[in-house]
Amino acid sequence: LLSRGLGDVYKRQIYNAEEYLNKCLASIVNQTYRELEIILVNDGSTDESLAICEKYKQVDDRVVIINKHNEGLVRARKDGIRMAKGEYITFVDADDWIDITTYEKIYTGKADIISYGLTEEYENYSKNKTDKIEPGLYDKKRIHDQIIPCMLSSTTFFEFGMLPNLVCKLIKKSLLLETIDDVSDNVTIGEDVDFFFRTIYKAESMLIKTDTLYHYRQHKKSMMKAKLPVEKIKALYLDLYNIKEAAGLTEWVSQLNQYITFVMLLKRPEIVIPYITELSDIHGKVVIYGAGGFGKSLYDILIENKNITKLSIVDRQWQNMNNVGYHIENPETVRVDIPDKIIIAILNENVCGQVGKYLIEMGIESKTIISINFRGINAESMIKKIY
Repeated sequence: LLSRGLGDVYKRQIYNAEEYLNKCLASIVNQTYRELEIILVNDGSTDESLAICEKYKQVDDRVVIINKHNEGLVRARKDGIRMAKGEYITFVDADDWIDITTYEKIYTGKADIISYGLTEEYENYSKNKTDKIEPGLYDKKRIHDQIIPCMLSSTTFFEFGMLPNLVCKLIKKSLLLETIDDVSDNVTIGEDVDFFFRTIYKAESMLIKTDTLYHYRQHKKSMMKAKLPVEKIKALYLDLYNIKEAAGLTEWVSQLNQYITFVMLLKRPEIVIPYITELSDIHGKVVIYGAGGFGKSLYDILIENKNITKLSIVDRQWQNMNNVGYHIENPETVRVDIPDKIIIAILNENVCGQVGKYLIEMGIESKTIISINFRGINAESMIKKIY
């Protein structure tokens, strides 16, 4: 490893990843950029993951293995960072892969942080994601003026200004070492957000690129919106709220509120829904537009509402969704059986706007359509009331 090389650490600690690990490791050891230290953190796997790691170590002397008992992602990441010797560190998920030219194309050594895009790999399609901030090189002043005010939340709810994923970042080791002790080991959700946005406050420079060379696997079990204890969300909120460099910055508090609201909507929507004022007085025939996690959670709650005489869910992807425990209908049904209210249960504001126009073009009156103002929800007060 040269002093200007990269330390390559797993973002998601290797834990029972045998199904995907060979493809992942092959994509790393075959990088056209050769000056890599490849640190594999095996966080107590009980499958063949460790054996696969050892196989690569036998044929590639750049591979270093940290074999430890299971302590979770944050501790695994900290262990990898402290062992790395390179000037820059990046991360790879054990179930993902990268193009073999990734680091040759991305590494420039010109900034404290180099940020680029990724490709979400679904079962039947791919989706490119990049930062919403103009690409280019930013100095400390431009970071403060143009990135920090919108890095956690752009003008759209909820859309990151800067992708928080550490897998598509090259960050100077010195910067990570300054921040890792401030990231609580108790944080078990939003770890990337906690690590990355702390480093932005300390960075003297940042380079934003639009390449999408990282392949972020979105398999079914990773997309399940499992319930999470509110204590875990609160731990993330407090960790981010107490970032010293952000103290007193109004724009950070506002962004943080939106982010935690989004996390709650994904992980504990049943807690948030009673705080949505637009849903306080609905009755009669009600249609939920959107069969994602939020839409289905909304259905589970509203089905108990005695004032609703008929409740249904519609979605444009309805033909592919009727194997998920809910009966999803074609949105065109509302032309015939016009409801009293249609709730757009989609978290992306831009998509909500598109759906609203679509419904109006179908002949639905605007007063029938409910678009939720997620920005109006106060996450801090909601968490305080619960705990």
